[in-house]
This record gives sequence, C-alpha cells and structure tokens, in this order.
Amino acid sequence: MVKIEDLKRINIFKNVSEKLLEIIAKEAQLSIFGTDTQLITIHEKVDTFYMLLMGQVAVKKELTPEIDVIIDYIQAGACFGVYSIIEGSNAFYTAVCQEPCELITISGPRMIQLFEENHELAYYMMLEVSEQYKRYMDVRAGMILKTLGKHRDIEDDISDS
Repeated sequence: MVKIEDLKRINIFKNVSEKLLEIIAKEAQLSIFGTDTQLITIHEKVDTFYMLLMGQVAVKKELTPEIDVIIDYIQAGACFGVYSIIEGSNAFYTAVCQEPCELITISGPRMIQLFEENHELAYYMMLEVSEQYKRYMDVRAGMILKTLGKHRDIEDDISDS
C-alpha cells in the first residue's frame, strides 16, 4: 500500500479526489531501484505503470550499438509505462534509472480492472494522461521545427504556427 500523500506528488493526480486516490493507494506498491536499472525494455511487453517520486529516468532508443538517442528525461512527479493499460502493447523505447529512483508501481492489468470498477477514476486518469501527452507532443513539435529551421535550404518554408 502507498500513502495518499505520495500519490498527491504525482502530476496526473492533481485533480483527483482523495476517495479515488485511496483506491490506487490500496493497489500500488512503493519500489526503489538503483542506478542503471532497466525498467522498460524496447520491444518487450509493458506490464507496469510507473509514477516517479524521486530520481530521474532516461527514456531512450538505440540507433546503433554505439549510439543511443535520449528521447526524454522523466523527472519526479511524472508517470510512464502508460502502454501497460493497453493490452498486448510493447515498448518502443527503453527506460533506465539514471540515479537511485523511488517509484510507485501498479500492474497494468490491475489498473484496467480498477478502471472497469470505477469509471470516475478512469476518466480522471485518461484526462490527465491525454493532457500530459499533448504537452509532450507540443514540446517535441517545437523541437523538430527548431531543428528544421537550422537548415537554410528549407528555413523559409517552415511555419511555426
């Protein structure tokens, strides 16, 4: 069981009532992982939903055996492993602890059951995950446009609106 105060430190739970947090608190576990622990492996089934309380996790994809591209650094308050609530989903990235990390974890299949049992919980979780995804995509789109803007041959053709 996890403390409700810990769940309140997770961004996606900012608008969730204590009643709903109690449901998750009863099912979730507090886990501590060391530096370089691989939490999610590319092409493997994602079966755990993670909520980072402390530490930093790198989300990366290997380009070649010598080159990894860091897609994101997940900071305290964020969640990942959302694919765990989509049956049969495999990871398109690897997630590795960059330092000792304290995480709240819950199995994806159990999270799906909780959603089926409590539609209000499902609504708030999906709303927050959708907003998080939109923010992420807005940042990434801006980065791509900025990178493309550095190519003088296409600079005038790019619109950032």
